[in-house]
Amino acid sequence: MMAQTREHLFRHCSRWKDRQKTLWKEVGKATGWRAGRCRHVQVSGLLSMEKCDKAVMEFLAATDVEKFPPKRVEE
Repeated sequence: MMAQTREHLFRHCSRWKDRQKTLWKEVGKATGWRAGRCRHVQVSGLLSMEKCDKAVMEFLAATDVEKFPPKRVEE
């Protein structure tokens, strides 16, 4: 199982591919960036941009990521 990092959830998780496309399209609209620029934005940077808040919050709500917490590793 791949780690549930921001990078994974916002860019690589196959479960959310359609939602990721929508997210980055909305980020492009909010920032005026073309798709090529969006591909190079670090997710941590995205989360710090107020103008992207709506797109991020819609992504999180649409994916229900909080319903799929990572499995805890027993020590």
